[in-house]
Amino acid sequence: MKSLVRVGAIATLNLLCCSSFAQAVDATNKVEVQSNIYQTTVLKSTLAQNVTPGSLKNRLQSTGTNTEFANFLPSDAPLVAMVDTSSATWRKAGNFQLFQAAWNGISFLIPPQIKNGYATDIEPWLGEQIAFAFLPKRGSSQVTVDSNFVTLVPVKDEAGLQRFLNKLKAGGNLNQRQYKGITILETKTGSPSQDNTIPPVPKSPINKAIKSNILKKPSFKKPQVRKQRSLAIGIFPGHLAIGYSNKSIERVINTNREKSATLAQNSQFQKTIRQPQTGKPLFAMYQDPAGYIDFVKEIIKDPSLGLPTFDLDSILSSEQLKKYQSLGSFVTVQKEGIRFQVNAYLSPDFNRNNLADNIKTQTILSRMPAATYSAINGKNLNQRWQTISKLLSSQKEFKDGLTTLRGLIRSNTGLDLERDIISWMDGEFAFFMYPTKGGFFQAMKQGLDMGIGLAVETSNRAAAENTLNKLGDLIASVSKGEVKIAQKSIKNQAVTSWDVDGDSAKSLLAYSWVDNNTLIVTTGYGAIADLVPQPYVALSSAYNFNTATSSLPSPNNGYFYMNMGSLLSWVYGFVPQQYTNNPYFNMFKQAIGSVYSISATTSSNVDREQSDFLIVLAPVRKKIR
Repeated sequence: MKSLVRVGAIATLNLLCCSSFAQAVDATNKVEVQSNIYQTTVLKSTLAQNVTPGSLKNRLQSTGTNTEFANFLPSDAPLVAMVDTSSATWRKAGNFQLFQAAWNGISFLIPPQIKNGYATDIEPWLGEQIAFAFLPKRGSSQVTVDSNFVTLVPVKDEAGLQRFLNKLKAGGNLNQRQYKGITILETKTGSPSQDNTIPPVPKSPINKAIKSNILKKPSFKKPQVRKQRSLAIGIFPGHLAIGYSNKSIERVINTNREKSATLAQNSQFQKTIRQPQTGKPLFAMYQDPAGYIDFVKEIIKDPSLGLPTFDLDSILSSEQLKKYQSLGSFVTVQKEGIRFQVNAYLSPDFNRNNLADNIKTQTILSRMPAATYSAINGKNLNQRWQTISKLLSSQKEFKDGLTTLRGLIRSNTGLDLERDIISWMDGEFAFFMYPTKGGFFQAMKQGLDMGIGLAVETSNRAAAENTLNKLGDLIASVSKGEVKIAQKSIKNQAVTSWDVDGDSAKSLLAYSWVDNNTLIVTTGYGAIADLVPQPYVALSSAYNFNTATSSLPSPNNGYFYMNMGSLLSWVYGFVPQQYTNNPYFNMFKQAIGSVYSISATTSSNVDREQSDFLIVLAPVRKKIR
């Protein structure tokens, strides 16, 4: 599922950025604002990229996922991405320091001609949501960006649009014709060029600090030398369809005029694009997994892209694809920060008994300290390992690696990975990194105030103790008695410690049973002292953790959590002194410091698997006068 979403996002953004923005920047550096080339380039870049005249936060807004564009697309469209283009929600995003800092940097590089052209020529008539879509393959025709990619732009002011089109047509750079009652405008092609090159860096003072060898072309296949892409515009009532050739526009017209099955009539699309709980999206994306993978297999053959070929079948099997009917992805703004959500809708044939059970209580959270740097928790590590190992075993390279891992563990410890180590981990578990003044890492290097812990529940304590005893005997034997297995007590809590030379300050590992079925294992005696019999303040009671997770679905399959404030403070302790006054380093610290926490979870529902990812951000800092 994650691979599908990642491939879809990368494909959409790369095609838009590398094709449209590169040509827009190049054109505006060479010609005057009123030239014919500028006019067509502005239409191409600003509609596809939505370059704003002032601030990104003042430009885009979520007004709900409007699906009127779906009436122009075939029902089996493999991917559609939607970007809101009004202002209110993006204004909310601009209330966060990270967004404002990012926009200030980006706007500095955007030529004034593009900003002004958008504000005067496009913004007055542009509607509230643009859709970018890939059209499915038909027959034996080759799949290319030119023939299969289309942008659908809503129009809120027909008169304003007409004034803009008249301005473009006045330059004589457009051909006009009719197709099934719809007007199509097409730019006249230019001289041969290579389309998909890295965009030139706009001229600005910041360029003086950029060395020419920083921007290097990727080691992909060399794109064919071809004529510069044209731009085709289909003018519908209430919408524009924009593509790189007449072929894509004619297909949109055929779908709309011939009353063939449209995406709007696709019940799975309508179900997927609904977004509960998290508000109106800045960005949304719909994918038909099986159709999209088939489409990607074809479009990577487009010679104009110069993409490397790779075997998608080795990444995603047909059995994996059959599990899902559709994917819906969303980016929203909420009071804490930015929320990402992916809903993977399950096939009716999928056995719901194979879904991971949501954890109702998550008592393991109380075993971690409030200042935890990072943590991941879940349930039934044994079952998760079986699922992961089965998946990895389907790929020869990973299968060989697993076989090697099992062999190394058996030859060095005499233990079987699955039977002796993993099998008894059948309850809740948590891996975490936390601040501590003691333990193995502190003994290695003074000031390395970090401990790593594992908390795990088991229904088979005897098996767990048997494994721990075998490992203790092994380390004592291998070290020839240098490591002593010592039984100690902390606040009346029994603790076992692997002490070097009998010194608990040099302890390699320590563990304790904090109740009848919960085991805590950490990197040394000093480190476990902060956890037994329980942390002074538990993670589940921490304000930062609750802010990061309270809006996520519950119950769920467990959390990933990163406390950026405490983690960065720890990391900065290792930064050499000469960097602390470096202005670029301080800029980085200011930007990354505005991220308070990162959290994620997955959850299982009757009809879908859901993934949520939240970045908690600092609000805009008020200027001190």
